[in-house]
Amino acid sequence: ALPISGMETINTGPFVMRSTCRRCGGRGSVMTTPCIACRGTGQTKQKKTVMVPVPAGIEDGQTVRMPVGKKEIFITFRVQKSPIFRRDGADIHSDLFLSIAQAVLGGAARAQGLYETINVTIPPGIQADQRIRMAGKGIARVNSYGYGDHYIHIKIRVPKRLTDRQRALMMSFAEDETDMEGTVNGVVNTATGGGTQDSTQAANEVPEEHKEEGFLTKLKKMFSS
Repeated sequence: ALPISGMETINTGPFVMRSTCRRCGGRGSVMTTPCIACRGTGQTKQKKTVMVPVPAGIEDGQTVRMPVGKKEIFITFRVQKSPIFRRDGADIHSDLFLSIAQAVLGGAARAQGLYETINVTIPPGIQADQRIRMAGKGIARVNSYGYGDHYIHIKIRVPKRLTDRQRALMMSFAEDETDMEGTVNGVVNTATGGGTQDSTQAANEVPEEHKEEGFLTKLKKMFSS
């Protein structure tokens, strides 16, 4: 390195100005034989694979700062969408499909959780799109303590094909329904007066106490047999 003062004098007519040397940048020395790779700067651009710690609960689009050697880099995370879970901050949402019998009579079901399989208790008479909250089963909070919640949305799976026995039970259930609007295919009379009935059927109508046993009674017999 060739030592110099690091300053240069510029004459502009009657004026004389001193400023930082444009050649050495004020360092006071000049590399006479600079390195071919770094051109005398003392550093080169390189590609390096580093291990990046992922903070628990990081969200899509969040950027974190990470030191690498003498420099710092900014890393923006892209979180892949899940086919099972939907995210809302630290809370997650998922769907749980139930059969008609489970929805009417209640029971238990298994749902996929973030960390383990969750046993879900199904209350009798649960409705479609009703939510069940599993406290503390969500995602870790990034800037706070604790975890979010897991909300399970109930979906009722309606069968497309029925056995003869299942169809008979559903017909009996439709006849006993008291809050139905409209009609049901194959059902002539309902508890709400829906459907049509001809004069022959009206003449052959039996008293209420001799009518066919109800849907719930049949269900109880079916499950007890």
